[in-house]
Amino acid sequence: MNASHENAAPPDPAAPELLLLGGPLGRQLLLTFLDAPDEDWAGDGSAAETLFRALGLGDVPGSGRLAYDVLDGTFRRVVPPEGRRPRDVPAEEVRGVLRERVTRGAWQRLRELDERHALLALADVAFLFGFRGGDPELWELSGRAAEELRPLAAALAASPAAAGWWAPLARADQRRLVVEGPGPGAAPQDGVEAAVRRAMAEERARHAAGLTRRPPPGRRNAGACWWSAPGFARGTATTGGRPGLPSVEFVRFEDSGFPPPKTDVRVERLEIDPAARVAEIRGPDDWRELVARFPRDVTGTHDGEWRAWTDRDGPWYLPDWEALAAHYDGVHVTVGACLAAFGLALPVGDGFTVLAGWTPDATVWVRDTATSVHTLGHWRGDPEDIADWNDVLAHWTPLP
Repeated sequence: MNASHENAAPPDPAAPELLLLGGPLGRQLLLTFLDAPDEDWAGDGSAAETLFRALGLGDVPGSGRLAYDVLDGTFRRVVPPEGRRPRDVPAEEVRGVLRERVTRGAWQRLRELDERHALLALADVAFLFGFRGGDPELWELSGRAAEELRPLAAALAASPAAAGWWAPLARADQRRLVVEGPGPGAAPQDGVEAAVRRAMAEERARHAAGLTRRPPPGRRNAGACWWSAPGFARGTATTGGRPGLPSVEFVRFEDSGFPPPKTDVRVERLEIDPAARVAEIRGPDDWRELVARFPRDVTGTHDGEWRAWTDRDGPWYLPDWEALAAHYDGVHVTVGACLAAFGLALPVGDGFTVLAGWTPDATVWVRDTATSVHTLGHWRGDPEDIADWNDVLAHWTPLP
């Protein structure tokens, strides 16, 4: 685990493309660029559907549907009794389909991709990650044929878009969204450390209560937690600044509901103390090692979606943020780490951990390490109406 500001990039030139190919989210992003993107670089969201049709799996994979059991209040995955299933498709057949699509070469403009357009495409596939019908099946299929996507991974990794995706925390320019008034996303009045203690007490109580309702293997809790970022992150977490943009969070990378619709949001620019201790997460191994060092059992809250996504029965672990605070001031998850790790079941002790629901390039702080805070401006709008950066800027009022 690298806790310093230096050496946060992947160790060799091939590492970025291998990390992209190894992650479910990374492969989903690459699939959107199999066909030629339009002039605005909006990814082709139909690529996954096309893959299923080409493999004879139908328009919408039935194995991604859920049914609610009214007797015990759980969801269970429903598999149709007839029809071809993703698990029945030979790996060579998947490779053949992807190989033919890659040979067309429509994706080669990826080498020119800039970060603004890449982040929009990433937001499109990261939003509702794991909750679209067939997502886990798509991860399995693309994982069997990941090598066929290597040219796309190499092009994306070498593009201007990915130049900073494994870079360490940008300490001179961090952006924080603060909701004006009380409620989720408001800055804690009693400081970050108090917010950590409060959130951890609440999460441990929910975990204990959830263990008493844990369903048997093959079923999943209704409304179970799926995200890895802690509850205190709203109002305390930061993301790196990008020129000309108030914050990357406004395009909503995951189904968090933040910022809330039609709410005044203050955007702050922070400078971080050079001595702040930051754990850099660049890929799956870094996240696994962090959780293994500071494990906290979250099976009672996270068993549902993670079990369904990974076919693992747990137990499940996330960082013990209070224990971690004795060694680190914050944890920075790079854009590249999100692409490489989201949705993977990573072994930790007698169980597993999953990284998901974390805004790319976000840092969760357990201690206030800012040396200066400056308000950049205010934003008011509905994130559900955001399609591109022009929509973000239309609701942005910078301060002079």
